Amino acid sequence: MRHFSVIAAMLLATTSIATHAQDGDAPMSPAFLRAMEPMVSRESATSRVVVTDHSAKIAGRKLAYKAIVTELPMPGPDGAPVAVAVSYAYVAQVKGDPATRPILFVFNGGPGASSSPLHMQALGPRRMVGKGDAAHLEDNPHSMLDIADLVFIDPVGTGASMPVKNRDATGYWGVGGDARGVSVMIEAWVQANGRTASPRVLVGESYGTSRALAILNEDMKAKKPLPAGVVLLSLAIGDADGPVLSEAMHLPTFAAVAWYHDSIDRGGRTVAQHYAEALSFAQTEYASALMRGPSLPEAQRRQVAERMSALIGIPAATIDAKNLRLDNYDFMLNLLAEKGLRTGQLDGRATRAIAESNLRPPFDDPSMSLGSGTSAGIESYLKDELRYAPPSAYRSLNLGINFKWDWDKEYGGSYRAMSFAPYLKAAMEARPGLIVFAGGGFYDITTPVYAGQFALEQAGVPVNRVTYAHYAAGHSVFEDEKGLADLSADLHRFVLKLRSQQSK
Repeated sequence: MRHFSVIAAMLLATTSIATHAQDGDAPMSPAFLRAMEPMVSRESATSRVVVTDHSAKIAGRKLAYKAIVTELPMPGPDGAPVAVAVSYAYVAQVKGDPATRPILFVFNGGPGASSSPLHMQALGPRRMVGKGDAAHLEDNPHSMLDIADLVFIDPVGTGASMPVKNRDATGYWGVGGDARGVSVMIEAWVQANGRTASPRVLVGESYGTSRALAILNEDMKAKKPLPAGVVLLSLAIGDADGPVLSEAMHLPTFAAVAWYHDSIDRGGRTVAQHYAEALSFAQTEYASALMRGPSLPEAQRRQVAERMSALIGIPAATIDAKNLRLDNYDFMLNLLAEKGLRTGQLDGRATRAIAESNLRPPFDDPSMSLGSGTSAGIESYLKDELRYAPPSAYRSLNLGINFKWDWDKEYGGSYRAMSFAPYLKAAMEARPGLIVFAGGGFYDITTPVYAGQFALEQAGVPVNRVTYAHYAAGHSVFEDEKGLADLSADLHRFVLKLRSQQSK
């Protein structure tokens, strides 16, 4: 159930694919082809609500809760339904005023990804563990349900949220339309469940971070209530691309991956310490050298190349020959070249023999599974435990949406032109109590952990209202047991802080 929430970033960040591909006629993976299959439309715009009672052991104690699966007809331009959007909510049965209990509205990214990774691996009360025939469901001791209610959202075209037959749902497959659609789902849920007074928290991963900030923008324009908090995981929010910036953003992550593979002299440093050293170099000497370009004296260029080599494990001669500028493939194909291996991009810890990397980039990434094998698992869970039978196969990933995504002129018109951090700054000005959590993995090459922080800082987002967290993990922090435990602990502290602020 891993690694399919940032496909757009990978496709657009993969430059000169033909140059890097081991086989220009390489095939597509079966998982990729499944993700490209046409959607199965719903026959009609149903509006079922299925409620079931459950209990799970969370944070060391048994917790009773209600699961609420909600179908919501989504209107088209003429007001008639064009799709049915589905959410999966968990409401703890605890004493106290529900109005004081936060609600986390959770989604992944893609675009075209369902909420299943965060739902079934990270934050929900039940999680899928093991692989293949050994995969099974267990109570999730790291779930957030002990301190907040949870609503997992499948945007239109993902999961069980499908278009209605003979209706046009394309208006939901773009930055603004998608954000407005998810906002409609959130507002409808709080209204239907009597929770309009409860503190709301938006939780997005990867493109889901772009969606969360676009929702803030759309809600401000519509004069809707703003959330009390925003959680951004593996940030993909723009403002960290282009000459100098891209190289500087990636260098600390390259250093962390080199540290993991023991391709540099660690000198007793932890990964966090090595990352910090590389970040300082990237912000100063490296950025300065890149800005000088061809005017940089040869001796100084060689000196910078030597320093880079010591940090990221690529030979200085290779770095020098590239004029100090390495793209992802330069790094991934060269770091372990002497062993005949390449690294992953979504998770730099993953490796594969270069000779066996016969899929087209970026799908040759050994850390990408495109959600293969997950649909059947969540379908069984929905049917057997939540008593909800989707009318068609659950779509963990829909690349058909991804490839025709409308990047929306209002939002910049292309992925590379996106700039979402200013919407967060504006929302924090409009709601002074709004707080933010931003986290990512040291080994995530696709969305480097420093890139998101850089974008927030450059937009002027108040530093004292943002909690930053870095994990020894890849793109999906929660795939590691320790990463999930650490993320859960950090999010618990964040939500408790939010609840404390709300009570004042």
